Amino acid sequence: MKAAVVSDLARPPRYADFRDPEPREGFVPVRMLAVGVHRIVRSLASGAHYGAGDELPFVPGVDGVGLLDDGRRVYTGGSPDPFGTLAERTIVPDGFAVPVPDGLDSAVAAGIVNPAMSSWLPLVGRAGLREGGTVLVLGATGASGGLAVRIALHLGAARVIAAGRDAEALSRLGADPRVTTVTIDDGLADGIRAAAPEGIDVVLDYVWGPVAETALEALRRTGLSHTSAGTSYVQIGAVAGTRIALDAALLRSSGITIMGSGAGSIAPRLLLQELPKILDLAAAGGIGLPVRVAPLSAVEAEWPEPGRLVLTP
Repeated sequence: MKAAVVSDLARPPRYADFRDPEPREGFVPVRMLAVGVHRIVRSLASGAHYGAGDELPFVPGVDGVGLLDDGRRVYTGGSPDPFGTLAERTIVPDGFAVPVPDGLDSAVAAGIVNPAMSSWLPLVGRAGLREGGTVLVLGATGASGGLAVRIALHLGAARVIAAGRDAEALSRLGADPRVTTVTIDDGLADGIRAAAPEGIDVVLDYVWGPVAETALEALRRTGLSHTSAGTSYVQIGAVAGTRIALDAALLRSSGITIMGSGAGSIAPRLLLQELPKILDLAAAGGIGLPVRVAPLSAVEAEWPEPGRLVLTP
């Protein structure tokens, strides 16, 4: 079969022949229709992600839209190494097949589900967003962060604080009266405090590094007489750095719970429960994401280009 094949972690995948996935107990075959080249896909393909293996060559791709043998069009993923979804065919765990609504284009579904899950799953899961709560999105001007703003509102947040660097994108987000925008710059801490003087229920952090240190400092409470409201701080991405310095006193005084959300920390049961809701919302136009669609054969040329790429085998 033809696939995007990684033979060198320092180079983009190339369009080449790769062996067909052999039948395996607990897995079913699928013919891929559209596959998103998400940030995690790029990270795995370069060996930079914590989940990257050490076997070369391999086929990247963590999810996508495909056809099962019975003709159903489904969102799926989870191919075992060295197979991935960026191929004409792959195998996926039996049962990981979520029907794609008829009105939702395969390429749109393949491009939007992964970034949408990054905020949806923690908000309905471990972070426990309450109806009428306040959510801070760090990195709101990125593709996933922008979706996170809209998803938080859809899931019941009364207010969202959108923090980012892109002034034009912040202006668009701020057109919604429920959204307060804050620029990620030297005034970030003051901006967060001013936007949420009564505290923040959930932080969705797509950047980490020094930005996280500043945001956490903005959540600090001082004195011994107060009772701090809880804040669930969800670490999702690390575009600004993979490490932070964290003052122990901040955790003891401020009611902050720090958790991660990503591959390996999301309960499969929650994933399968929530995926149909994400697809239905996308089909209804409640969330959207511009995608650049190209044939799988163009993977090597398209890989370095900016924007949300979806490849069609």
